[in-house]
Amino acid sequence: MPTTDRLSIACISPLNPLLSGISDYTESLLSGLSEFLDLTLYSDCGIPANPLIAEQFPVSPVLDLYKHHLRHDLRLYQIGNSPHHRNAFEALKVLPGVVVLHEPFLHHGLYYSSSLAYHRELCYELGAIPDWVHLRKMELALLSDERQVLLDVPLIGRIVDSSLGILVHSQAARRIVEASYAKSTFRQPDFPKIAVISQPMSVQDSYELSKCRAELELPQNALIFGMAGFIHPVKEPYLALQAFARLQSDFPQALFLFLGEILQETGDLFKIAREFGVADKVIILGRVEPLERLHQAMSACDIILNLRRTTIGETSAIALRAMALGKPIIVRNIDWFSELPDEACVKIGPEDGVEELAAVIRALASSPEMRLRLGQEARRYVERECDPRRVARQYAEFLWDVYLSIVQSRV
Repeated sequence: MPTTDRLSIACISPLNPLLSGISDYTESLLSGLSEFLDLTLYSDCGIPANPLIAEQFPVSPVLDLYKHHLRHDLRLYQIGNSPHHRNAFEALKVLPGVVVLHEPFLHHGLYYSSSLAYHRELCYELGAIPDWVHLRKMELALLSDERQVLLDVPLIGRIVDSSLGILVHSQAARRIVEASYAKSTFRQPDFPKIAVISQPMSVQDSYELSKCRAELELPQNALIFGMAGFIHPVKEPYLALQAFARLQSDFPQALFLFLGEILQETGDLFKIAREFGVADKVIILGRVEPLERLHQAMSACDIILNLRRTTIGETSAIALRAMALGKPIIVRNIDWFSELPDEACVKIGPEDGVEELAAVIRALASSPEMRLRLGQEARRYVERECDPRRVARQYAEFLWDVYLSIVQSRV
């Protein structure tokens, strides 16, 4: 990477106040990226919620990219499985760039942007016009969240075919991208450059557990399990509560704290807790904002559960936040989660059920030393691999690599 020249980059991404993990992600990275690159931001956020962003960077609507694209050396698209990326996705078709693909699975984002756009991408991905029965089957699978039915058709073909480079956060996501390219009917002759770079996450100053609990009016002597972020069935809250219930005879002081919005499809968690006999042990805080308060609430917990029944190749910011706070986490040994060091988290098997999960949480509940050791290793992992400045430098190196390849191809 040249040390004197700076690329002009159009950065296309949601920003707060658009409620999206990618808004938080991009904002955490901007300061580091600006050390190496000249950035212009394109976002449909209106006025950024963080006034420092508007002070430090030009910010324009995504649609302005069409008339300003010649001002930039490269376009950097942040794209995930959300309707917030609709205009970016459309721009990518005619203004190729480097895509940071946060989830290599775009069904929900495309469908809730426009059912017509969703059908177009299905046709593109499948290489033919599917019959109505097939389309309807896929729609129903999407609406009932039967992800397993849809995983073979991740709807990233257009991105693979339109990108100059693709950046992902795990080897699992890379494999999905490579498989999509292999199946593509319209693929470009050369596979786009691809890089695997860790998701950025700052290590937080330690929060004092007693102060965090006092702030939330939680008992100081409780053993607190937490589940944070959007609470969706795929995160297995029912299984977590069932396993938690098995602790009650030995750990009557245990509580289970939900720190996030309970999505409609999750149902009534208090009803489930009553069925397991632990309704009086469950606390639902709902969405916790701002991030500082979320960090305090997570710091009030002893153990964080971050399970996934299936994944769509995503990386969990909540898992990394918990690790950055020095909290032991429990995950399933699948996809990105399997890439986390064994010494920095506790993993249960892909098919493990309540017995195995109950055994794991019992072991953690019984051993403060084990919790401390796991939390320390988790924090070291985030410091080592996810430092935002380190990630920003890797971004810049990859963008220069793509840019120089384009220049050389035109000579």
